[in-house]
Amino acid sequence: MNTSGVVVGVDGSASALAAVRWAAEEARSTGEPLTLVHAYSPGGQSYAARELRAVQQREQGTAHLREAEVVASLAAPGVRVASRLRAGDVRKVLLAESSGARQAVLGSRGAHSVSRLLLGSAGLALTMKALCPVVVVRDRAPATGPVVVGLNGWPECAPAARFAFLWAAAHGAPVTALRVWHALGTTNSAGVHERARAALAAELAPIAGEFPQVPVEHLVLRGPAGETLLQFGEHARLLVVGARGHTGFARLLLGSTSTHVAGQAASPVAVIRSAEVVRHWREGARLDPAADGAG
Repeated sequence: MNTSGVVVGVDGSASALAAVRWAAEEARSTGEPLTLVHAYSPGGQSYAARELRAVQQREQGTAHLREAEVVASLAAPGVRVASRLRAGDVRKVLLAESSGARQAVLGSRGAHSVSRLLLGSAGLALTMKALCPVVVVRDRAPATGPVVVGLNGWPECAPAARFAFLWAAAHGAPVTALRVWHALGTTNSAGVHERARAALAAELAPIAGEFPQVPVEHLVLRGPAGETLLQFGEHARLLVVGARGHTGFARLLLGSTSTHVAGQAASPVAVIRSAEVVRHWREGARLDPAADGAG
């Protein structure tokens, strides 16, 4: 499968440049190209005002892209970089540009921040429609640590689990599978905890069995899902969450607490909406467990 590699949104913010660094390193690790995308939408009531605004925005966008090119080259020398300046709504532009990509990367702050991309009436445009995984990067991205995947609400979260193992295998990282429960008035918390851990291990076993080279830890914690995932995943190399279903971590992206993970996490967050997205990423990845005899 041929893809355009890793696509990253650029808007001149520090968060976007952090996303560029992460995306450049990711592209280099897989031997794929990096595409920098800046979108602008000129306003103004008159034609002359719109044209003047468009000229100014194109100049500013060109400057942002040049800065991002330098950042990408310093972060990942030798990576192939292409820049695209597009007129249009940022959500629609990034969705179109990511249609042929293996991965889309965004900063969590700035003019085109994740809060604008993930929230509101058109808020899930990219994460719910993109054909590839969407990774949200804040200001700093740890270079070490486990891949932490939130697994509340099986089987809806199974694609997130598979992506976590694929990414971990490709980057030589372990996986921590995290399930969070929160029940008021529970008297036998030890029993609930043990049953939840056993269920998690059983559900994950078929996927984990395809990746014997990836160490896996099953962890069950009690507390609010968003805060718990944030606290535990503070030093994760990558956090992985699903964006489907109506239970568990899916609600962190579909409900009022969506910024708990994608907008506030210190680590990069990969949003996985479907099994098709995972297959798309897998077909473009250098490492495929099928090469080792796994199905």
